[in-house]
Amino acid sequence: MPELPEVETVRRALAHSLARRRIVAVEGTGLALRRPLDVPVLQARLPGRTLLAPRRRGKFLLLDTDPSGSLLVHLGMTGRLLVADAGSERPRHTHLVVSLDDGRELRFVDPRRFGLAVWLAPGQEAVDPSLAALGLEPLDPTAPRLLPPLLHARRAPLKALLMDQRLVAGVGNIYATEALWRAGVRPGRAGCRTSPARLRRLVLAVQEVLEEAIDQGGTTIRDFAGPGGDPGAFAVRLQVYGHAGARCPRCGGTLRTTRLAGRSTVWCLRCQR
Repeated sequence: MPELPEVETVRRALAHSLARRRIVAVEGTGLALRRPLDVPVLQARLPGRTLLAPRRRGKFLLLDTDPSGSLLVHLGMTGRLLVADAGSERPRHTHLVVSLDDGRELRFVDPRRFGLAVWLAPGQEAVDPSLAALGLEPLDPTAPRLLPPLLHARRAPLKALLMDQRLVAGVGNIYATEALWRAGVRPGRAGCRTSPARLRRLVLAVQEVLEEAIDQGGTTIRDFAGPGGDPGAFAVRLQVYGHAGARCPRCGGTLRTTRLAGRSTVWCLRCQR
């Protein structure tokens, strides 16, 4: 599933190419995604509006418009937002097409249909079930100060806490695994049994790996690509994720795998404590 760096990569690309473009038409399949794709509502609300600079909240995109309102998008596991000329062939599993005034289309493609595209009227963002419970943005400057006490107050393993979207918005399996290794912290260590100093080091490692991944356009393991079709280049920089059984790049120990919070976790017994 695309995590914060992949979604931020999409946001930046759309901000560059679509801001101030006017929507002229909307098409959709009407097939159910994570939430029903209400094509009639989108056709009634979007045409005639102008796209503003998009925003990101955790793993969600908010395509703001003028007059006020937002198209809320989540890429799910296999979703992609593509920008293409209107005359070009549309990929299979294209569920939503937003036609623009310059002859291009914004296309939402999602083979497994775990994503969503929902219209939010003014005021709905604060109560939307996908957004209202999201936790702190990990790249917020206050995160190294505010997150350690939240993690320290909980008994769950740190890997599970980093992936809990109610605490930390946008971090998933890839970047939690990498950050824990960088910080030298065992994924199964309970938050309440980790010192504040070590927790702050972990939060700084989360910020570091997220920022590096954004600079590389995210990580493509299988399906992710930016709006222009480019894959994320951070995959070649992954130190431990996907490398179970290999040597630890830091200490030379064998990287092992375990299961935490329902996800496979790779870590080093020797240098993560």
